[in-house]
Amino acid sequence: MMSEKTWTFEAGDRVPEWLMRQTNCVLRFGRDAVVVESNSEFQIYPASAMEDDDTMVLAEIIDQQIDAEVEHTLPIRAHTVPRSMSLN
Repeated sequence: MMSEKTWTFEAGDRVPEWLMRQTNCVLRFGRDAVVVESNSEFQIYPASAMEDDDTMVLAEIIDQQIDAEVEHTLPIRAHTVPRSMSLN
């Protein structure tokens, strides 16, 4: 079994390029998040319960005249329920 890698991010932190490549935009976490790399995919979990209108990742366009692009470096599965800390 492959080992998992886990990172934690705070709301406002920039989304790293190793998670999503960004062209003409800056991606930031809209809330505290936990990212888990496992089985050649990333899973993103909120650090606490989410409301229906909460956003995990926010995009800020740099130049409105040019298309913005976001490319996942691996498949990403986003979750709306916090990851159980008992999985350690």
